[in-house]
Amino acid sequence: MKTQNTRPVQQNIFIIYILLLLSIVVSVAWLNGLNTKNSTSTETIPTPTPEQVKKSPVSKNNNTIPKPTIPFTIPQQTEKLTAKENPFFVELQPKAYFLQVEGEKISLVPQPITIEKGTSKEVALQQTLNHLLSNPNNQFTSTIPPGTKLLDLQINQTGIHVNLSDEFRYGGGSTSMIYRVAQVLYTASSLDSNANIYLSIEGELLNEENPLGGEGIILAEPLTRQQFVKDFSIN
Repeated sequence: MKTQNTRPVQQNIFIIYILLLLSIVVSVAWLNGLNTKNSTSTETIPTPTPEQVKKSPVSKNNNTIPKPTIPFTIPQQTEKLTAKENPFFVELQPKAYFLQVEGEKISLVPQPITIEKGTSKEVALQQTLNHLLSNPNNQFTSTIPPGTKLLDLQINQTGIHVNLSDEFRYGGGSTSMIYRVAQVLYTASSLDSNANIYLSIEGELLNEENPLGGEGIILAEPLTRQQFVKDFSIN
């Protein structure tokens, strides 16, 4: 009696055990299938190339619309630029001083010399003195001996330094000596009437210790227009 009642109970326990085992197997299978699906869906998406992004208006990576590219162009110059005149290029107007003789009266006559615009004062005076020494003027005269050359002309803080060739010291009397010096003095100071002029012959400065010519014309150092007129009473 006791044995017959126990057998159905054992059968029921066995059935329950089998059902639990089947449920566990099904659950494990379902979980495995879910993980496989997730792993497939989370597969790494390859990064699109710049060409692919450029072709597609929407980026698959971040679902954002790329900004439009604005073309950059350099504007063309439509107007021709005209060169403006440089205000620092000053047109100088030096003068070469010749002599006009009327009876016993001798006068210094200035003749403007055309100098290219932008020329420095130093070069302008060199060109003007060379013009004077070449004596091209037929209307007026000069007491500067033929063959006299300008060896050098420099401008510095002390004044204008003029160096002439040895021909300058020869020929003529005292009047000729005085007026040839006046011609060089006034020409060299034509851009600045108050300039100090240092006159040399072959590099030797003319002064009290080194007078000009056989007549012994003693010149001040430096030469100025004002002092020269006072010393020699020229017109």
